[in-house]
Amino acid sequence: MKNEYILEKENIRKLIKLLATAEGKTLTRLKVDINHKYNKTDSLENLANKLRNKTIKVTELLEIFDVLEYELVIRKK
Repeated sequence: MKNEYILEKENIRKLIKLLATAEGKTLTRLKVDINHKYNKTDSLENLANKLRNKTIKVTELLEIFDVLEYELVIRKK
């Protein structure tokens, strides 16, 4: 059975931290992996601010989920 998580505006930060921890990664390690895989140079602080302020882009979420080896599924309620 697969685990499912509902992504809501209010829980983005907590969900990403939960998934990272479940995969044995800190947010720092996650950001290093994202930067390496996607040839980026932005900082952990930048990611943390986006998560805290709920201003993260969908493309950035897709990168995070890709590095964590999760997929984003859209389903009608």
